[in-house]
Amino acid sequence: MPKIEHVDAVVIGTSIRGLVTTHVLNSLGCRAVLADRGHTLGGVDGSFTTAAGTRFDHGMHVLDYERSGLATRLFTKVTDGEVHRVRLQRAIVLRNSIMPYAPKPSEMPEELRAMLPSDNLVDDIGSELPTREKLGACYGKEFANLIFDEVLPSYPCEARHLEFGVEEERLLQNIYPWFFPRAERREITHDESRAFHDKLRSGVSQEILYPKEGGFGGFAAGFARKFDPDCIELLLDAGEMRLELEPGTHTVKWVEAGGRRFAADHVFWAASWPALCTAIDVPCQEIATDRLVVGSFRLNRPASTDYHEILIGDPSHRLSRVYFPARFRESDEPLMQVEFAFPKAEDRSLEADWWRETWLDDLRRLGVLEENHSVEEFDFKTFTMHFNSFGMEGEPLHDADASLLKAGSNIHPVVPSMANVNLNYHVPRAVRDVAAVLAERDG
Repeated sequence: MPKIEHVDAVVIGTSIRGLVTTHVLNSLGCRAVLADRGHTLGGVDGSFTTAAGTRFDHGMHVLDYERSGLATRLFTKVTDGEVHRVRLQRAIVLRNSIMPYAPKPSEMPEELRAMLPSDNLVDDIGSELPTREKLGACYGKEFANLIFDEVLPSYPCEARHLEFGVEEERLLQNIYPWFFPRAERREITHDESRAFHDKLRSGVSQEILYPKEGGFGGFAAGFARKFDPDCIELLLDAGEMRLELEPGTHTVKWVEAGGRRFAADHVFWAASWPALCTAIDVPCQEIATDRLVVGSFRLNRPASTDYHEILIGDPSHRLSRVYFPARFRESDEPLMQVEFAFPKAEDRSLEADWWRETWLDDLRRLGVLEENHSVEEFDFKTFTMHFNSFGMEGEPLHDADASLLKAGSNIHPVVPSMANVNLNYHVPRAVRDVAAVLAERDG
């Protein structure tokens, strides 16, 4: 039996949230172990290198500049300022036409522009649900029907929940206002994400930060480099981790990771909430995970577009998003990634060659690729998405509920809201929560 090693804290999971948690502990001089069953930092917020040596991220990842001042300062600090600050050029696709994100009516194809009541649109929906009736009053009935009848079904994960009776306006919350033209907003919204996009729709430029080295995973590597080795031990390839609890409580006696056992005042859980519920036998909502398929391409020359990112709202394409990661770091490398998400329960092919040819055909129909574009390298990956918008039977997906832990527990979930995974929201929350836990300990 391994001997028990005593530390101030154990952090489980090297996601960005786990790394931020450990950064706070390190800044306060705590002795901590950061453990992960995987062998790389960052989790889904990390990067990978193909067999041919090309670096890609696990899907599109960027950090919005000054969406959270704390996150901007912290991520700039851990990379010693070695970040690109880029004005993001985003586009949308409706009916096989590419146009700027939040287009002016004059920038839309005539077919779509004719659906709008005027070129001077007013959106007074505020924080209310975007029903057909409300959207029709703002954007015209025909355009509202286009959004509900074409854009919404182009996202299979959302369309699936219609089968369970979820109201279509609740599903549209994840699409509105992404695919809508520019409009004057007269109602204040208290939803952070919608308020952020309202600013963009008013014409404010969106800027992003991206590391100069290591892809988006360069942020994770930056955090690790800042750890004081006298305070923080990084334990990767730790295998399955086990928590031994005091009988009848949620107080952790020790954590077993990598064949070692650690006793700590605090255990910060930065892996998924359902995994924690399983580890300590706490009831948890059953969720239907989505599957994300990601294709990473190196082309013979850059794609035929100046955009950094294109969001697809057309059900004739098996694409949710197309983006060009080299442009985030101001490089002219001809790299391209594509994504498509669908319910794991769906019987869809996971054959890499099928997806490759399907995507290439879609991209040629969109005009992003031309006939003389060729593929020099292709990587195909599939990921389980642990967070989606609704649960197994279409009910709202609940946030992690720390109140299920018994009084006196030394377990502290550092998990994202199940409905919102934006780092600009969760990084300040993680800093606040970790500091509050330590302050409470010290009275």
